[in-house]
Amino acid sequence: SAKIKSLIAGNGARVVKRIALIDIYHLKLPSSLSVEQALTVYRNSPLVKYAEPNYLRYPDVIPNDPSYPEMWGLDNTGQTGGTADADIDAPEAWDITTGDPDVVVAVIDSGMDLNHEDLAANLYKNPGEIPGNGIDDDGNGYIDDVNGWDFAWDDNDPSDTDSICGGHGTHTSGTIGAVGDNGIGVTGINWDVRIMPLKIFRTYFRILCSASSSDIISAIEYASMMGVRVSNNSYGSTSYSQAEYDAIQASRSVFVAAAGNDGANTDVSPQYPSAYDLDNIISVAATDDDDLLSYFSNYGTASVDLAAPGESILSTTPLDTYSFFSGTSMATPHVVGVTGLLLSQDPALTVNEMKWRILNGVDFKGLPVLTEGRLNANNSLGFGLALPDVTVILTPSGSTTVSPGDTINYNVALTNNTAFSKTVEARVFVQLPDGSTVDLEGPGTFTVPGGGTIDQDFSKVVPSGVGTGSYTLFGQVQGANSFDEDPVDYEVVP
Repeated sequence: SAKIKSLIAGNGARVVKRIALIDIYHLKLPSSLSVEQALTVYRNSPLVKYAEPNYLRYPDVIPNDPSYPEMWGLDNTGQTGGTADADIDAPEAWDITTGDPDVVVAVIDSGMDLNHEDLAANLYKNPGEIPGNGIDDDGNGYIDDVNGWDFAWDDNDPSDTDSICGGHGTHTSGTIGAVGDNGIGVTGINWDVRIMPLKIFRTYFRILCSASSSDIISAIEYASMMGVRVSNNSYGSTSYSQAEYDAIQASRSVFVAAAGNDGANTDVSPQYPSAYDLDNIISVAATDDDDLLSYFSNYGTASVDLAAPGESILSTTPLDTYSFFSGTSMATPHVVGVTGLLLSQDPALTVNEMKWRILNGVDFKGLPVLTEGRLNANNSLGFGLALPDVTVILTPSGSTTVSPGDTINYNVALTNNTAFSKTVEARVFVQLPDGSTVDLEGPGTFTVPGGGTIDQDFSKVVPSGVGTGSYTLFGQVQGANSFDEDPVDYEVVP
């Protein structure tokens, strides 16, 4: 608006970028105005919801493929002197699926070696962009974004070329999706997938590899705009960013984040973004080859969801090389990889369904995290081999394009797919355009007879002050050992 532009210009600042996903402005301050002074000015303006610094985040690092036998995190035979089966049961999961090229995973990191011998075949290619013509063919605001984007330098080459960052993004990418069964190098959890590298890290002062929160938010917005359902986020710091929180929530995707490498309880000393209290975040600690919490790993029974292998992890590094890295950065892509397999198995899974299957599939190890467990790919995929015990169907009556003041009508049906009576918790909620949710019905407890169905009709009036945009109604049902959701999209127009 004119008032916002006047406020910015009046203080000598200029707009670097407007991030439409959450309607914020990234500003460049004049040398005469300190960050502290600018925060005071903007926070005191009635035009500004919040103002915060541009925080820096840091990387969290401390099949016939010839090096597969060295990948204990996927299949632990005791080959490293650790405990046999202290792994994610990848070979068992691969009997269900080895991935799908229609699944796109965003790796928000230092970029990726786009020509790596074990990654190039799984590199994302934007179907709406013509390479090298200097035109924004798909109209998304980025010219020639064929393979992702470099937000650190604002160009279309997300290559992992900065030696100070140590090939971090190439390494995490390989764990997720190094080409499997190709007789080369290592094996990704997804043999076949498409990796979208979104580069956020750059070198500061020739010694420090870090990423600004504005670049992170831009990468999250880009991935959301391109329809990506899951992202890898192996970075963090102790600075809370409301803008980053808002962007993650608005992305409506599974945001898998490293818990951090300070050996700290993040319930007490949180690291962000992993510790944001958002339903679509999965926070990951690291374990060693004996299924013990890694000595460096952060933990927390409220702020960290589960653990995954994160010590001496072999994966791809730039220039067709392979290296062992350790860190919660290495644990995180194990979870992202399994989430990719879940989408290969069932592309219609909701964010909550994916997270539920990841968290409820863990092997219980008494670890100091929410689930007390370590990731198990086979268990998580096993939930998709049969119908949930009780399923939910939300059926709208009438148009799903509505205006404020209209009445929407829908039916919610719970069906028991077993022969035995099941007691479940069910609710209906709406997800708003900003990603937040509001309960419409319940939650309530219901008993569904074996092989039977119970249903109920509901009506709601669209509030007069509601904004236009896309809203999603969800029917949700959860039992002791199963979880199901059914989404229906509504569009609110003037």
